[in-house]
Amino acid sequence: MELKKYIKRMFKPSVTKRAKAMKRARKARIGMLGDIHLRGDYQKLEKNLGYEFSDMELLKESLTHPGLVGVSKVKVKSNQRLEFLGDAILQAIITETVFRKFSDVDEGELTKIRIAFTQGSFLSQLSSDLEIPKFLILPKGAENIREIPSAAEDAIEAVIGAIYLDSNFETAKSAVLSWYKRKFENAPELIDSQNPKGHLQEMAARKGQKVEYALLSADGPDHMKTFEVEVRIGGIPYGRASANSKKSAESKAAKAAIRDYGKAALSGVPTPKISSGKRGGKS
Repeated sequence: MELKKYIKRMFKPSVTKRAKAMKRARKARIGMLGDIHLRGDYQKLEKNLGYEFSDMELLKESLTHPGLVGVSKVKVKSNQRLEFLGDAILQAIITETVFRKFSDVDEGELTKIRIAFTQGSFLSQLSSDLEIPKFLILPKGAENIREIPSAAEDAIEAVIGAIYLDSNFETAKSAVLSWYKRKFENAPELIDSQNPKGHLQEMAARKGQKVEYALLSADGPDHMKTFEVEVRIGGIPYGRASANSKKSAESKAAKAAIRDYGKAALSGVPTPKISSGKRGGKS
């Protein structure tokens, strides 16, 4: 092509407009996703995960919050599909692991253990321990999402899905179990934390004692009431807690009572110690 024709073509309004549009799109992509798409920015996270990605796009997708879709000027994929996949992969990993690790436990107890290690509160804490929320790709002005437990939970499941697609099941399993490390040793405590009232009831039943929950107060307007509950075993108070629902207050009181009642049951001396649970939200 002759130089004059080339120059004339390059400065045609349509070509110039297209070039400017491409430049704006690139700037928008960088502005929305930041420089976090560079491998150097991910090295800390990969070190925490114990896994280095071959396809960095998978990692980016696993960290892209759904809130970014629709507000971004560039087309992005949220982590929802990877979350769906990662949840299934995690369930398979934990199911196989607890089946092999707890060989003398029946199906019902195995189910409780699996739930303990795949429930939302556990996963959100594990996600935070790995610092995954720090790397979430969010809409502008939505930094508070990093502090939301459900976002942390969704992200760790999406990351598991991304690792699986980037490698294979065994590699994903190896990475996940390295995060869990010695947490399986805490299975009894995790199970008890799911149902403190049930656990306390079982403890008292073994001693032939009755558990009662006494409502001490219910203060505040109807839409913001605070309930204070005391748990008594054999007529002796062992725990007290406040919360924004009676059910939650009872659960927290039971959790507060388990330790002291356990000590009293072992010693055979029913010492009335009252442990308090902090005020919390609805359950």
